[in-house]
Amino acid sequence: MGNYHIARCHITGLETKNYPSSFDLVEYTINTGGRDQFFRFHYDHVNSEFVEKNKYILYGLILNDKFPQEYCRLGNESVLTNEILERMIREANVPIFPEEKITNLMLYLHSSQDFEGAQIDLRYDYDDLSKRLYFKNNDELYFYFSTLKEQELVTLKTSITKQGKSAGIVQLTFKGLKYVVESIENGAKSKNCFIAMSFSDQSQDLRSTIKSVVSKCGYKPIIVDEIHYDSDLTINDAIIRYIKKSKFLIADFTEQKHGVYFEAGYALGLKRPVIYSCLESDFHQTHFDTNHYPHIVYKDLKELEIKLHDKIKAWID
Repeated sequence: MGNYHIARCHITGLETKNYPSSFDLVEYTINTGGRDQFFRFHYDHVNSEFVEKNKYILYGLILNDKFPQEYCRLGNESVLTNEILERMIREANVPIFPEEKITNLMLYLHSSQDFEGAQIDLRYDYDDLSKRLYFKNNDELYFYFSTLKEQELVTLKTSITKQGKSAGIVQLTFKGLKYVVESIENGAKSKNCFIAMSFSDQSQDLRSTIKSVVSKCGYKPIIVDEIHYDSDLTINDAIIRYIKKSKFLIADFTEQKHGVYFEAGYALGLKRPVIYSCLESDFHQTHFDTNHYPHIVYKDLKELEIKLHDKIKAWID
């Protein structure tokens, strides 16, 4: 470490291990999931009120391998500040609304079954589960388990610990399994990515680049003029159908096509993650309704390729 040391991590509260260096900073590693994570802060860092209130989101990003690697890779030279942490929190693709939290929890339970109808024992991993699924604390997670039980989506055997009530043994009901299937069909576990962009002849290289990156990341690129849809559907019907079936949407505003604004707004309304991008020379023309969202602003297609790949792997996967 540098000349300073703290016993507990600013983000997780976990015990820290000194990291030797000559920098006049606070530098340390923590162990999560059997591996070391490295962090650097200024010697006098104190979490802002916003960071302190929402650091559970940062903890969840670390546990889910979504914390930006340039800030936690061993030996990195990036110093974390409140400004950076606040931006991470605001840009994090995590469940915020109650419906999202319920769906995320149900999908996790479904993936944890050995077989459909199997009992899931959470007695020993409850605290970790709370953090990994972005709940503020164990009490909030228990509230959602109680809600699932009230809605007859799960059966629940409660466990009592020193920290209070927690979910012990959980089992998805048939109604719960149907809920999961519907969630998957509606995009929650989809491998589709809807791409909204200009269809002009000048954008063909851009189209190829975005499609290539999406495919390399393990998703199926969907562009409405390339799909065959039922003859009784209008193009708007097809757009709505395929956005619903997609996990996320990429909206590229190069050439400022009005349809991209509609498709991005519709995806947001469905609470689908939207990745915004635009060629740097066109970005000044973007509408004020969208330009306050974080954009990938690129000078050329190579820069877009790198940044888009990193965004998908960190934000969507």
